[in-house]
Amino acid sequence: MAYLLATNGLDRGQAYELVLGNNVIGRDADCDVHLNLPSVSRKHVRLVADDPHFTISDLDSANGTKINGHPLTNPVSLQPGDVITIADLEFSFVLELPNMTENISENHRTNFQPTAALSTLQRRSELLVLVRAFFYDHGFDEVETPVLSIDTVVDRHLFPIPVGIDNETYWLQTSPEFHMKRLLTVGMKAIYQITRAFRHAEKGPHHNLEFTILEWYRTSWSTSDAITFLGSLVSTILSTNTHQTISYQQAFMTAIEIDPLEDSTEKLLHCIAGLDFQPPENWRNMDRDGWLDLLFAEYVQPTLGLHVPTILVDYPLSQAALARQHPDNPKVADRFELFFHGLELANGYHELLDVQELRRRNDRNNRLREQDGQPRLPQESYLDTAMQSGLPDCCGVALGFDRLVMLAIGATDISEVIAFPFDRA
Repeated sequence: MAYLLATNGLDRGQAYELVLGNNVIGRDADCDVHLNLPSVSRKHVRLVADDPHFTISDLDSANGTKINGHPLTNPVSLQPGDVITIADLEFSFVLELPNMTENISENHRTNFQPTAALSTLQRRSELLVLVRAFFYDHGFDEVETPVLSIDTVVDRHLFPIPVGIDNETYWLQTSPEFHMKRLLTVGMKAIYQITRAFRHAEKGPHHNLEFTILEWYRTSWSTSDAITFLGSLVSTILSTNTHQTISYQQAFMTAIEIDPLEDSTEKLLHCIAGLDFQPPENWRNMDRDGWLDLLFAEYVQPTLGLHVPTILVDYPLSQAALARQHPDNPKVADRFELFFHGLELANGYHELLDVQELRRRNDRNNRLREQDGQPRLPQESYLDTAMQSGLPDCCGVALGFDRLVMLAIGATDISEVIAFPFDRA
C-alpha cells in the first residue's frame, strides 16, 4: 500500500496509511487523514488510491496545497518521494515505510546542532538585557510564575496542552496572565515576566509550540498610557523613531473598504465572494467574527506596520477576550495589538474586572469550542476567585519575544532565532 509520512512539526515521523479509493485529508474529525490544525481546511485535499495509480487534488482549501513546492491547481499523479505540503505541514509520499522511517529517525537524532547561528543567540542575549533594563528603568518588578497549572485560559482559538499528574489534569500555560493578575490582586503594582509559553497546533515560520513570551501589567494605567509604553519599548528595541495608532475599523476601511462594525452580514459575504482568494470551503457557515478574521488575515494584516510599528485599537466587542468593554464606545473592546512588517507582535488589554462577565465569556467560548469539535476547558480558576476579591484597575500586554528577535535581525523563520525548535528539541 502507500503512506503519507510526516516530515516536519509535532507529527514528524508519523505515517498515515492510505486506503484504496478516496482518502479525504483535513481538519474535520471524519476525514480519512485527520489533521487537527487551524491552518488546515476542514476538507483540504482528496487523494484517490487506485494502485498503482495515486491522484491528488486540492479541495479549494484556504491555505492551499503544494506538490514538490509547486501550487496544486489541478489533479496530479503522485510518484514515490513526492513532497506534499498541506498548509504548514509537509509529507513524503512513500510506498515502502520501514526504511523511510529509519532514515528520518536517524537524521532527526544525529542533527544535534542548533538552528540559530551563534551570532544570533548572542544578539538574542543582548536583547534580553536591553528589555530587562527598560523595565527596570520604568519601575517594574520582575516576577516568576508557574508554567504548569491546574488553570488554563478558555479561548476558542487557543489549544492548551494537558499534562496528567497523579490522576489530575494540569495545563502548560499559554501565557502567565492568570498568575500575574493574582499578584496584582494582592498588591503588586507594576510587574513583568519573561517566560516560556506553550500552544498546541501552532506551526509555521512564525510559530513554535514552546515560545518565549514577555508579559507585563501595571495598575492605574489608562489605555493610552499602556499604548505609549508599548510603542516606546518597541522603538527602543528595534531602533525605530516612532509608531502609529489606527483603529481596527479604519484598517479595514483602508484595506478593503469594509466597515467591520457597521456593514451588514450580506455585505461581508458579498465581499468575501468577490475577492480574489480561496476561502475555506465552509466559509458561508462561519460566524461574523470568522468572516472578519478571514478578511483580516488575507487583506488587512499584511498592510500593517509596513513602515513603522502600528498599534491597532478598538477591536469589535465580540473579540474582547479578557479586555473590558470600551467605556466610550459599547461596540468595541478596550483592546489593542501591535504589528510590524505585517507580523503580529503584541496583544494588550485594559483588563476586564467583572467576574460575572468573565464567566459569561468562558461559557460562550466553551460552547464555540464544542461547535468547532474541540473539548471544553475548565471554567473555574484561581483567577475567578481572585477577581471576586477585587482585581485592581490595570492594563496588560503580552509580546512574542522570539518574533521581536526575528524583526531585530531580519529573520524570516522563527527557527533562525531559537536554539532548538520543537522538531529538534
